[in-house]
Amino acid sequence: MNRLSKTLTAVALCACAIGNASAAAPAQQIDVSFYKDGHLVSAGTSIIAHEAFGRSPFAYSSGTHVGFGTCHLEGATMRLQSESRFVGLSLVVKPVDVDTNKARLSVTAQDTEFVGKRDSGTVDCHSEVVDVKGLEATDVTIDVVDGQSVDVPLGDARYRLVLKLHRADL
Repeated sequence: MNRLSKTLTAVALCACAIGNASAAAPAQQIDVSFYKDGHLVSAGTSIIAHEAFGRSPFAYSSGTHVGFGTCHLEGATMRLQSESRFVGLSLVVKPVDVDTNKARLSVTAQDTEFVGKRDSGTVDCHSEVVDVKGLEATDVTIDVVDGQSVDVPLGDARYRLVLKLHRADL
């Protein structure tokens, strides 16, 4: 009987410790608002960090992939490869480090349009290049505090990306 009560006490203590750890680390949610020329283009909400599921990025894309071919000469060997480039609106917000009241995020934003394809390379090894124009901001690191809204610098005054971090209401 004494051995059983010790085992049950140990199990109860572990359950309390797990419950306290879960209560100490609430899920973190990010609200995303992406504007172009003052107009809302995309908005969404995502849980970026959760005790049970780990870290998850917010991802949105709307566009198409444009195919093109490349040629590489390696000595006497010619290697032909089919590739594609995404053209359109894409937004990825990845959690780098998440704490109970702050997060460091890596942001990649793209809003491009297809300009055309052009030839490159030599007569023996012909490649194509896809030309685009528009916003291409990659791996912009930003720190956000719980309950605060932050504007992400994208390098183009026509665009505005607002992130707000808060505890998720689960």
